[in-house]
Amino acid sequence: MNISYKYMAHFVKLNVFDPSHDEQDNKNNRKYITTLINLDLVMYIEPSRIHSLIFTKNSAAQPIRVKESLDEILKLSNGCNKILNG
Repeated sequence: MNISYKYMAHFVKLNVFDPSHDEQDNKNNRKYITTLINLDLVMYIEPSRIHSLIFTKNSAAQPIRVKESLDEILKLSNGCNKILNG
């Protein structure tokens, strides 16, 4: 069975903030975990003061905080030229 690229999940590798190291006074020592994010599950992404916030179908109440900016995420996604499940 041949699966077309347009039906495959669209992943990007991002640096997800590790909340166990959330120290407001220690901004230079933030810890991140490299993680694959499935863009097919993303509802929207918005910037914040320090991180970009990724809201997915599974984490709408608790967004995923990542180190990359909106422009960096867009570049990593190759513009995401396919229609996402949403």
